[in-house]
Amino acid sequence: MKMRSPITITIIAAILAASIQSVTAERSTNQGQLLANTQLSDIQTNQLKSLGVKVAIPSYIPAGFQVASVQVKPCPSGVRRFCPNYAIIYGNSNNSCFAIESTGGGIGDMPSTDLERSYPVNNSILGKSAVLKYRKNPRLSGPTLTGSWMGKGPFYRFTGAGSRLFLDTAPPELSNCKDISPQEAVRVWESLRYLP
Repeated sequence: MKMRSPITITIIAAILAASIQSVTAERSTNQGQLLANTQLSDIQTNQLKSLGVKVAIPSYIPAGFQVASVQVKPCPSGVRRFCPNYAIIYGNSNNSCFAIESTGGGIGDMPSTDLERSYPVNNSILGKSAVLKYRKNPRLSGPTLTGSWMGKGPFYRFTGAGSRLFLDTAPPELSNCKDISPQEAVRVWESLRYLP
């Protein structure tokens, strides 16, 4: 067996250490950039983390959009069915809005009634799904976009203007605004990453 010299071992160890530091620094930079892109405050980030589940957040937000509100609904003590739930609602000065929401369960298939068009989504962490555009109907003030649920629990979706959240609320931030374009909705949906 051929023995390596102490100098060779030292060089190899130094190269490995430098590689590990580089990967760690890159990961830290990527996580910091992700948090900066989402525009969540430290308080909002901590609210989401307090739910104790993987939180999916968009790493792409259209220009001019800001977090309008974050809603969280933890599970009641001893209950883990259909919860916890959260919604991150974004809006802009042109009165456009959307939300990313999650639930622990209780979802079902998306309705096919009034479906106008489906836009495919391929998310790197959640797989394939679609953003669905529905026609105006008596329950909505106009056409609306919503995403098919993705994930294996918790479940996640894109939610457009006028949609009710799974939190069973119709927040003013989504009730009185317009949808973003389906193409932008797909881009937001495909950008979801887990909160570090």
